[in-house]
Amino acid sequence: MRSKSFASGMMLASLVLLAFSAPAQAAPAHASGPGIISAYTLVTPTSLSKSRLQSRAVIPNGIPCPRVHATKGKKKLDLKMTKRVPGASTGSAFSAVRACQANLPSGLKSASIAGVKVPAGLPKTFDKIAIFGDTGCAVNGETSQDCTSTASWPLAKNAHSISKEHPDLTIFTGDFFYREGPCPAGQEAKCGGSTIPVPGMPFDDSDYGWIADVFAPMAPALSAAPMLAIRGNHEACNRGGNGYFLFFDVSPLGADACAPDASNQAPKNIQPSWAVDLPISSGRTLRAVMVDSAYGNNYSLSPWVPTQHTAYEQAAKLSAKKKGRESWLITHRPMFGVDTTFETQFDPAWNNWTAVDQTAAAQGLIGNYNLMFASHIHVAQVVQIPGQPAQVVVGNGGANPDSLTGYTLPVYGPLLGNQGQQLSPDYAPYPTASYLWTAVRYGYGILKPQPNANQWKMIEKAYDGTTFATCSMKGKQATCG
Repeated sequence: MRSKSFASGMMLASLVLLAFSAPAQAAPAHASGPGIISAYTLVTPTSLSKSRLQSRAVIPNGIPCPRVHATKGKKKLDLKMTKRVPGASTGSAFSAVRACQANLPSGLKSASIAGVKVPAGLPKTFDKIAIFGDTGCAVNGETSQDCTSTASWPLAKNAHSISKEHPDLTIFTGDFFYREGPCPAGQEAKCGGSTIPVPGMPFDDSDYGWIADVFAPMAPALSAAPMLAIRGNHEACNRGGNGYFLFFDVSPLGADACAPDASNQAPKNIQPSWAVDLPISSGRTLRAVMVDSAYGNNYSLSPWVPTQHTAYEQAAKLSAKKKGRESWLITHRPMFGVDTTFETQFDPAWNNWTAVDQTAAAQGLIGNYNLMFASHIHVAQVVQIPGQPAQVVVGNGGANPDSLTGYTLPVYGPLLGNQGQQLSPDYAPYPTASYLWTAVRYGYGILKPQPNANQWKMIEKAYDGTTFATCSMKGKQATCG
């Protein structure tokens, strides 16, 4: 019998070959290098990296971390990477790969890991930001998105188009991982190298699943610019959280934050809120405030609200008003998202506002933001509640649309049921939206600052890079056409 490590290595190699050779989802040749599966750069809090950048590499288990080779002016640097290890209780689900990390110094001209170029720095001023979310290919044991078809799952094409934009930064609004069940019988040809969840584990993801769902198809976007990422509900610890904390987390919680406990239960945690400043021009700075909203209910209030409230309190302090600074809230679940009326078939008391736990938890704490960005609903959307910052939804990155129709203006506002009943006496309801725009099209957004402070243009693009809408953002208002 061959050793477990040999078998894991052979399986890993086979999956990488499959993922990179599928015609519809092919990644560029530069996506991997000798001994590594993926290399990329994440935006971090300054408490983690003074430059706000940390390089990452995904490697097969059993080999040492590579080094980062960088240039700073005429000086060549050789930076050591340290290993990120999943919790031992994840067992065989994360036995085949490891991650490595190294903080990047400021002022680098270039950087590479095992011959693979990675984004080396942030610009002095930001002129173009790409934003997208909800990208994985849905495989849940009952149905499967066609993971081999660009028309059905266009993530690789989306990532390629993002790379051609040459953004200064990419923002990812959560939900990387969707391969949460076995391939349905008779649909094996559509599942694109999916691996089933490991039996007995209280979570759904695996290292092989992350390669197929993220690292192979998303390679062009990962190499295009540093990524500012937040986790989504699909990265909750009972779902895809182990991979998220191993590969993309930049919080103090650590790479093993989702590892099962002694009783084989997945923990439930929340990352501290944090912020990063992005200079736009002389005297003008964008502060992106990151809030973890992986947990909570969509249509009814739950006991999670007080825990989530703490995260929004932290964020409110980070977004305190300051001359020359405008703030965006970046999270996964939208404060004021309009979901399809299709959902009301399950409970006639549901309004089609989502996610109400977030709406309640953040009440009274969002006044400092100009705009709020989220995904969670698999559409492109802009919602305007009178007196509140506009809610922008960018959940059209590749996952199946929740529904093709039914995104209509609700009669009653957030924190009210669909008969106008108040969901809780503790939370005042909002008026319904004064503006709603929704597009059910795969794609991404390109954000460009305009000459005047607090003004932006967002170009909504399809996965082939063509424009299907342009949104004007002034102060706390946004409209699309």
